[in-house]
Amino acid sequence: MNLWEYYKILGIRQGASDAEIRKAYRVKAMEFHPDRNHSPGAQDMFVKITEAYQYLIAHPHNNGVTEEDYSRYYQAWVDYRQAEARKKAEEYASSTFKVFSGSPLYKSTTVIDGSMVFLGLALAVAVICIALFGYTDKMNKAVTPEEEPSFTLMILTLIIGIIYFIISLLYLSAWVAQKKRQSSGKESQN
Repeated sequence: MNLWEYYKILGIRQGASDAEIRKAYRVKAMEFHPDRNHSPGAQDMFVKITEAYQYLIAHPHNNGVTEEDYSRYYQAWVDYRQAEARKKAEEYASSTFKVFSGSPLYKSTTVIDGSMVFLGLALAVAVICIALFGYTDKMNKAVTPEEEPSFTLMILTLIIGIIYFIISLLYLSAWVAQKKRQSSGKESQN
């Protein structure tokens, strides 16, 4: 296969970023892993998409290789990478999906979406505010004891909001670390 066929197999545009390649591979790997997809040809397709992923992630177009170096070593490098990617892909295809999903290859495809991180933080803050201000407002408007809101329900909602906020902060720190790794990777390429 050539470079353009690898992009086509993963269903991404030519010149896609590493994050786009990882995301596309993760989706395709879940769809075609032989442990999850028992259709004929699923294993072969899984091998092809894994080969494409490993090849594209390590392709020299991302590593600043000069035109002279590129023409001199390209074919040898292509042959080696394709053979290694196929060998590893066949190894993953013969394992169960549970084992495969614990592999460094599959874990390396994790992409944290920044917009979802900030949406989670906003929702957590909203739940906390609604729990506190809603309870206070309802207490101020209550005329009889029967109209007073449940203190237990307010505490439970507040605890859920705080837990959700902590989880969102953990995702935020992972997202920031991912961005730092991406930017340091781009700087080392320059």
